[in-house]
Amino acid sequence: MSKVFVEYHILPQHRSVYSHWIQIVSDKCPELELLEGVDQPGLFIEVWSGWSRETYLQMKQMRRSGTNSLAGSENEAIARYRAIEWQSMDPWIQGGVSKINIWHFEKVR
Repeated sequence: MSKVFVEYHILPQHRSVYSHWIQIVSDKCPELELLEGVDQPGLFIEVWSGWSRETYLQMKQMRRSGTNSLAGSENEAIARYRAIEWQSMDPWIQGGVSKINIWHFEKVR
C-alpha cells in the first residue's frame, strides 16, 4: 500500500477561507485525510492512500504547475481529485506554490 503526503503552511489571514474550501474538497474526496500540526498551527498534511507512482508524479506536477494534468482516470478517486481546482489555494500558502511539498511512500515489506 502506498500513501501520498502533501504538506503546506496556510497563512493565518487565509485560514478561514481555506477551512471552508478544504471542507468542500473533503466532502468531494472522502479518501482525503487532513492533519494539522499541533505544535505548528497552520501546517497541514493531506494524506492520500493507494495511489500509484505514476499518479503521484502527475499529481505533483499538477499541484506545482496549477494545471489539471492527471491523465485518464485510473479510478473514481483520481477522477474526483482531478476535478478540484487546486490552484485556488495557492495564494493562501506561505511562500506560494513552490512551498508545497509532496512525497510518495510505500509500505516496507
